[in-house]
Amino acid sequence: MKRLSLTILCCFLLSGCIFDPVFDTSSWDAFQRSSAAIRAKLSNDDLRRLQIALKYLLIEGAPRTEIDGQLPGNAAAGGSFANPYAILNRLGPRINGRSAATIIQNLSIKLDAEISETEARLPNVENVLGSVEVTSARYYWRRSGYVAQPVIEFAVRNGGKSPIARIYFRSVLTTPNRSIPWAKQEFVQVFKGGLEPREKQQLTIQPRYGNWNDPQLKDLPDAELKVVVMNFEDANGQNVIAADSDSLDQKRKVRAALQ
Repeated sequence: MKRLSLTILCCFLLSGCIFDPVFDTSSWDAFQRSSAAIRAKLSNDDLRRLQIALKYLLIEGAPRTEIDGQLPGNAAAGGSFANPYAILNRLGPRINGRSAATIIQNLSIKLDAEISETEARLPNVENVLGSVEVTSARYYWRRSGYVAQPVIEFAVRNGGKSPIARIYFRSVLTTPNRSIPWAKQEFVQVFKGGLEPREKQQLTIQPRYGNWNDPQLKDLPDAELKVVVMNFEDANGQNVIAADSDSLDQKRKVRAALQ
């Protein structure tokens, strides 16, 4: 009987070494303590993968966020953060009670499925977005009173069969023999009353921030403005493309970094 009890006790003690520590998001202090315990058992490479996974989970739902930078406030390493409750609210349901290996594995499986699903829809993306035609794009400076201001101007036509409520554009300003754009920006245009099939509108946009307002661009020789359609919404407010190419590229980068 003593021998059996000793065996059970040994198994119980060994179980603490067998099972990896898990995240506890019941409070910020608990999160920090569990993060430290997890980090202590990880190699540098595993720690890197965990930080990438935590950052992606933290910013998931914000497709335009750059993923290659550092996690805000180094939260993955258990450091301070301006709003710890925001971190716990977002990360808690995704990581609480899970080990680093489980978090990385679950995210990898999730990304594999999402990437495959998006890639299956890609062949039709160009045809769908191609139904919105952008022409006569140009960038210039216009004087208003004593101040000159930059202007982005182009025409857009709905060549599809359904009304359009909103269009997501990307504009890029380049010059020949330069691989890096002078300025780029993504913006949204809402069409009051919609953009009906075969309807064409002239759009004029005045950028209020960023490189577009740099005075040296005022007399830029051979400047070329390219405006492309990234996505658009139908009359019901539904995006015709469920995931854009930037989002797909981001998921591919994260998935590769988790390997």
